[in-house]
Amino acid sequence: MIIDTHTHLFSADFARYPLADPKATYRPVTDGSVERLRAQMDEAGVDRALDISPGFYRWDVRYALDILQKHRSWLAVGVLVDPRSPDGPQRLERYVREYGVSGLRIHGRINDLGPYDDPATTPLWAKAAELGITLDACAALDEYPQIAKRAVEFPHLRIILDHCGYISPGIDPEEPNLGPVVAMARYPNVYAKLTFFGSASKGEYPFTDVHWMAREIINAFGPERCMYGSNFPTVQYNAKMSYRQTVQLVAEVLDLSPQERKWILGDTAARLWRWGEQTV
Repeated sequence: MIIDTHTHLFSADFARYPLADPKATYRPVTDGSVERLRAQMDEAGVDRALDISPGFYRWDVRYALDILQKHRSWLAVGVLVDPRSPDGPQRLERYVREYGVSGLRIHGRINDLGPYDDPATTPLWAKAAELGITLDACAALDEYPQIAKRAVEFPHLRIILDHCGYISPGIDPEEPNLGPVVAMARYPNVYAKLTFFGSASKGEYPFTDVHWMAREIINAFGPERCMYGSNFPTVQYNAKMSYRQTVQLVAEVLDLSPQERKWILGDTAARLWRWGEQTV
């Protein structure tokens, strides 16, 4: 079982699924449809995927909800909810109970949304914990102490470090600094998403200059708290790699034991989101 834990799906039908800001520079530049993802998954031998509603829809998650209804046998969804909105917790609960959503993503500084430990966002964190869903934290390395506070505050909430802090140009550290990532391994409810290779590497695929980072993170967290993700569509988010190469890097290239490979490619993810007809 191979599960892709990091995709961003979107429609070319802007009339039905409009962008939050049509003039923004962050906008679709390629085919990000669920149909395209499924085709690439089939070609690469991937069984399931998590869709995280992309930021250019802002808080409008209709496309994610619509495709979940049609593809829930293999697709799980993580939504974006305004973390400071008074009705955010109720909105999240409706998405989970009525639509079967099983994930939430919260941004911090990279989307100008303030600190992760802002008390105004606590009700949303608490609701995610109450609902038993998994939370993706798209945080930069210097925001990890705030995530650590949340991990202690909500010890039963599963928290994922998106990209292990290597987010995008302008935010990535100029030199590797795994200290903040490895320090998060002390919290048993925190997981590492190994999707940083292209952004952290100074070279091309297969990014041998950063394989040591994956090894240190896996050693710290254990493979049962690490996972694979493609960052589909790779043309938009992970341009140094093809979709197939994102799979091959973990399935064939990295120096992993068979058991480590099995956990990272799918077994970890299988426990974090709901698949098929499972409901809260």
